[in-house]
Amino acid sequence: MERGSVHDAGVNALIKEAGVGKKQIYDYFGGLGGVADAWVRRTGIWPRLSDMLDEPLETFHQRPPMERLRMLVRTYASSLRAHPAVATIMAGEFAGPPELRDAVTAVRIRIWEEYERLFIGQRSEDKELLAIAMTMLSAVSYVGMRAKFEPNFFGFDLHDDLAWERVVGMLDHVMGRYQTGVDAATSRQADNAD
Repeated sequence: MERGSVHDAGVNALIKEAGVGKKQIYDYFGGLGGVADAWVRRTGIWPRLSDMLDEPLETFHQRPPMERLRMLVRTYASSLRAHPAVATIMAGEFAGPPELRDAVTAVRIRIWEEYERLFIGQRSEDKELLAIAMTMLSAVSYVGMRAKFEPNFFGFDLHDDLAWERVVGMLDHVMGRYQTGVDAATSRQADNAD
């Protein structure tokens, strides 16, 4: 995976490269998903998002939910940009052998759990906020994979720092407009209640 290929990644390739038996992989890691999760933790290929925030978690959790989401989307985009191997892992869900899906799922679940913990602090019952979070994180995932495998995105060269920032800025703009709409609707409801 670090060399950028998802097509050859799998248990058999791991056995060949590591010089271990299939039984050891399943006994120690439970399969390819466990190996991928251990690899992500050991290599630091996916840094903890809490380590990437520019402020203490207590301060972050006091921010309004949409502000936290905007910060996390930008942090996620920066992480994918700084760690393109993560995009390779994510692409394995679509282009890799079937056994690789477990590995990708393990990594994706790890990323989502951390986002959920940081963004919400616990599971959110706010379905609209969850919908915008899922949409924005999906968009960033796609753009991150595009940057790795096919960097021309609607005329933007995603290898270029300025182009990357413009695309991420567009996502941030959408979230800002969403928040403006939510604030306006809340204000109208308050006015109508009076």
